[in-house]
Amino acid sequence: MASTFHDRAAGEFDYRAAWRRDDAAIEADAIHFWRRLGILPEGVTPEARAKELVAVAYRDGGLVAVATASVVRLEFLRARFAMLRAAVDPDFRRSRAALGLALFTRDLLERWSYAHPKEGVAGLGAIIEAPELAAHRKEPYWPATRLGLVGYTADGHQIRVSWFDQFRLD
Repeated sequence: MASTFHDRAAGEFDYRAAWRRDDAAIEADAIHFWRRLGILPEGVTPEARAKELVAVAYRDGGLVAVATASVVRLEFLRARFAMLRAAVDPDFRRSRAALGLALFTRDLLERWSYAHPKEGVAGLGAIIEAPELAAHRKEPYWPATRLGLVGYTADGHQIRVSWFDQFRLD
């Protein structure tokens, strides 16, 4: 599955699905991406993080953005969410690659959740740490990504979630 996002200001991005596919080529590109940028937290190996890939964005054959997720239960919401982590090459931070990747990722995970109801994934979640999103932090709901503010971490970062349409609480 691939999708191309067209934006005259940004050019074209090729979004590719990786969620639970063990795609060796995409994993190798992501490992190289993380090593080149040196952006993974201490103690996290690129090889381990590559097993959590959801989707990636390419431009002109090069990997420019990655999205990974871990499925975790948010007790205060009584539901399981695919908690998203994303990274964008600094040269593409203002290119809209991240927004296109977020939309592609949400759609991909929602369709996967619908096809695998026993997994009980209620939606997509994220902990917002990126300083460039500071201007948008006051908005309780982000229509473009459907992420709504639901709480804060102990260190003050926002927790945002987007419920999948088909999910129902027991």
